[in-house]
Amino acid sequence: MPKSSTARVPASRVPSAPAPAPARPVRKAPAAPAAERRTAARVHDPSGHRNEVLLAGRVTAEPAVRELPSGDHLITWRISITRPTAEQRPNQPADPITCVSFQAIMEEVTRGWRIGDTVQISGSLRRRFWRSPSGSSSVIEVEVRAAQRLADADPPPGAPAGPPQPAAPPDGPGPTDHQPS
Repeated sequence: MPKSSTARVPASRVPSAPAPAPARPVRKAPAAPAAERRTAARVHDPSGHRNEVLLAGRVTAEPAVRELPSGDHLITWRISITRPTAEQRPNQPADPITCVSFQAIMEEVTRGWRIGDTVQISGSLRRRFWRSPSGSSSVIEVEVRAAQRLADADPPPGAPAGPPQPAAPPDGPGPTDHQPS
């Protein structure tokens, strides 16, 4: 086996390199739960674009179903979202938002909704075009994927808060009634 030789380089010829900076710890954002990652992969496209809407407000126009010329059913309703006090304009304290859905299940979900009910919806912002007698028209709406009623409408002023109570006790003796002996 050949002997390897190492030549020593004089210290004057060794280039001096700056000492490496101490490594900084890399901070990573906390990992999203698995369900959230699956949802993100399904909802977002690889370009990073995102169109998600989550709103909660009061129903201001009850859901209505109409059949389009294509045969599809369109469910339409409107909700109003009160703006935070700092963001309110003098004549517009709330934002009215038109909501639509082409999903048949949404007919069932929204069937019992009444004006004043508090609801939550999630979906995507859409611009829809159609031809009308006056020419082309368009509207921006929220196309709803999921919805739920959070609370029933407040009862009208003067109405009882709970279920109706009988005005008089029922006929016959009750627990506090005494029968003559």
